[in-house]
Amino acid sequence: MTETTVHAAVETVVRQVTPFPVQEPETKSVTGWKGGIGKTTLAQELAYLDDGVAGDMDWSKGGLTKGWGWDEATRAGAPLIEAFEKGRVPRPLRGGDRKPDLIPGHSTFGEHQPSAEVVQREVIRWSEELKRKITWDTHPDACPSTYGALAASRVVVVPVILKTREMTALEHLLEDISDYPLLLIPYMVPSSIPSWHKNELVRLAKKFNVPVGPMVSEYRWIGTRRKRVAICSEPVFKQEQPFVDQMKRVHEAVTRYGN
Repeated sequence: MTETTVHAAVETVVRQVTPFPVQEPETKSVTGWKGGIGKTTLAQELAYLDDGVAGDMDWSKGGLTKGWGWDEATRAGAPLIEAFEKGRVPRPLRGGDRKPDLIPGHSTFGEHQPSAEVVQREVIRWSEELKRKITWDTHPDACPSTYGALAASRVVVVPVILKTREMTALEHLLEDISDYPLLLIPYMVPSSIPSWHKNELVRLAKKFNVPVGPMVSEYRWIGTRRKRVAICSEPVFKQEQPFVDQMKRVHEAVTRYGN
């Protein structure tokens, strides 16, 4: 699949996107109704390119928090849960020059998550009081914390995997939440895919009137990568440069969303 194919899909969508709520600094989220579609990598890289904060509401194992380097088994407390329960602003962990700062998640957050209304109100307040952009990685389920994060977001980034089951899950997601400010990002796109999947992306974009952003190709080395730093952080190695270039285009599309 080429950039031209993706832009052809965009041109079929005449929607004038109005992001909501208007925020400064902004909250955004990365979501999907299926695991293993690249949410966590997208959230971390977008937060890093913002010079912002990555927030983790996905309590699945192997997510953003563990990959960042924060292990709840060796740490006292659960900052995200405590922030909601006590009504206080969480203090992000410092990531240094090569990682975004982090509001860590916890494996028990699913049991302790507040209502969508509380999540929406609080995460907007946290961005305002911290004066930082926050990008939330959400749980791959239609649960209260996910809906709260979506409602708080100026833009909701949805990675799109061009495979049959993943496209079916995408259609279900669009049936549920197409009224939110979504931006579809074709992700892990192989060099050759069946034309049905390309046509399906165009069909769904037109049916639900949702814009499509720049694509990110398939990079198999990401799945075996053990480094904790953001891929977009300096120094960027030769193998990583194509991914970094594509991520910067995605970041630009997210930044310009609705403008």
